[in-house]
Amino acid sequence: MTKQNGSYLLDTSVIIDYLKGNPTATTMIDSLEGEFYGSFICLAELYEGLERMTSRTKIEPVIKDHFASYHHVFGLDEKICQNFAQVRVDLKKRGEIIEDMDIFIAATCLAHNLTLVTKNPKHFSRVKNLETLPL
Repeated sequence: MTKQNGSYLLDTSVIIDYLKGNPTATTMIDSLEGEFYGSFICLAELYEGLERMTSRTKIEPVIKDHFASYHHVFGLDEKICQNFAQVRVDLKKRGEIIEDMDIFIAATCLAHNLTLVTKNPKHFSRVKNLETLPL
């Protein structure tokens, strides 16, 4: 696989596959050159998954280490909130609404000029001007 340069945000399902050692995910992520960024949404979704587990002692440190390797984990800021509102209104007008969590992920990418690495490129393709890289 050819190395690609850029700035990337990994969707939650991609992070899960990567942490599980899925060969498709690990090969692709390892082939990317550039900086990786996180979203508070992805972190929250991973913690939600942990809450459902009976034994999380082995998994929680792996998640923390993974997010610690990122250049930055974005929380909410004004630009993300503005992008969220614009994207949500546009999707509703077109009758193509997606979940709010996914709109926040897309808004983060748009606000910070990041490529979203996702297993759901068709889903996110509804968001105008969002660059995606399918897994």
